[in-house]
Amino acid sequence: MAKHIIIITLLVTAKCFGQFNNGFNTQEVVSSIAACNTFNFDRQFGEHQDILPAGFALNYDSGVMAMDNKFRVFDNGVYGIISFRGSTDKIISWVENCYAAMIPAKGSMTVKEKLYEYTFSKTDSAAVHSGYALTVIMLSENIIAQVRRLNQKGIHHIIITGHSQGGALATLTRAYLEHLPKHTFSKATTFKTYAFAAPMSGNHEFANNYNRLFKDSSFLVVNPEDPIPELPINYNEDDKLLHKETIASWIFGEAEFDVKNFGKHILVKLFEDGLKNHIKHSNSLINKFVDFRFGQVEMPEFIDDINYYPTGKIMEIDSFEFPQVEVDVSNMTVGDREKFTEVEGKYYYKEKSFFQHKPYGYYVHVLKKWDTMAYDKLENKFLLTDL
Repeated sequence: MAKHIIIITLLVTAKCFGQFNNGFNTQEVVSSIAACNTFNFDRQFGEHQDILPAGFALNYDSGVMAMDNKFRVFDNGVYGIISFRGSTDKIISWVENCYAAMIPAKGSMTVKEKLYEYTFSKTDSAAVHSGYALTVIMLSENIIAQVRRLNQKGIHHIIITGHSQGGALATLTRAYLEHLPKHTFSKATTFKTYAFAAPMSGNHEFANNYNRLFKDSSFLVVNPEDPIPELPINYNEDDKLLHKETIASWIFGEAEFDVKNFGKHILVKLFEDGLKNHIKHSNSLINKFVDFRFGQVEMPEFIDDINYYPTGKIMEIDSFEFPQVEVDVSNMTVGDREKFTEVEGKYYYKEKSFFQHKPYGYYVHVLKKWDTMAYDKLENKFLLTDL
C-alpha cells in the first residue's frame, strides 16, 4: 500500500534528535501529526506503517476506553509521544463533545464509586469542558502508568498530542499531569504539547493560566478555514462592542471589519442568558446519560460561564486546496450525479464541509510549512478516501 499512499517516511525525523528544549520544534511537530494520523490510517487502510514517524516505535495502544477514546504511546529512545484519537462516529464520542457545560478547573468527581480529586488549574474561577475533563479523569490512571513506564525506559521528555477532540484531550491532559504531586513522576520528566485542530477546552481564566504556565511548550496548530478550533463558543464579553476607536479603525482601514465574527458576537450577547440556561439544561440530561452508561458518575455543579478561549501558542498552516479529481459517472443515476460538480460535461468531487479539518490535510500542510523537503517528496498530497 505504501506506493499508493506515501513514499516518504519522514526521513528528517530519523536524524539525531537534540536536546528536548522549550520552543516550537519542526521535527517534533512533524512527528506529532504523523502519530495522530496512525488512527486515521488504521481506520481507512487497516494499518499505519506508512505514516508512522520514522525512528519511532509504537509501544502501547490503550484500546477503546472512556467515551470511545484511545491513546497511543510512541518513543524513539530519546523522547516519547502520547497521542489521543479524535472523535469517532459513535454516539458516545459526540456526547463527549456536546457535554460542554463547564465545571470548576479544580475539584472532585466520582466515577463508579471512586472519588477523583483533580486540578487542571489553581486559578480562581478557571473552568473546563465537562466532557473532556471527565474523559481525562477516566483515562488518568492509565496515562500516569504509561508516563512512568517511559520513565523506567529512561525517557523523560514526553510530547502530548492529538487531532480534533484528541487535541483538546491533549491540552487538558497536560494541565492535569502538570498539577499532580511532584513525586508522581521522575524529577527529570518534562512535557510539551502539540494540539492540532483542537476545539477549546476551558474559559478565559483557564486559558490565561494555561498559556502563562506553558507559553513556550504548548502549541495549537490550526488551518484558518477549519471551523472546529472555534468551538464550542467564543464571543466578545465586552458590553460595549462598538467603541469609537474600533469604528474609526474600520473607517480608516487600520483594521479589517469581520462581518461574520461581529455578527456572531452580537447574537451571542443578545441571547447569552438563554444560551447558558439551554446548555445547563441539555448537559444535565447528558449527565444522566453518562451516569447510565458508566455507572455512578457524580460531576461538580456546572458554572455560569459558556465562553471558551483557545490555549497554546497558535501556529497557522495554509488552508487546504481541494483537488480536482474526475469521477466516472457513466453508470450513475441522475440523482447520484448531482452529488458531484459538473464542468463542461466532466464530473468532479465536491468539497465536503469537514474537508478543511481532515487529519491527513494537517499532516500534508505541516510538511508544506515546516519540512518542505519531505513535502516535495510526498507522492500523495491528499487521500482519495477523504473526498
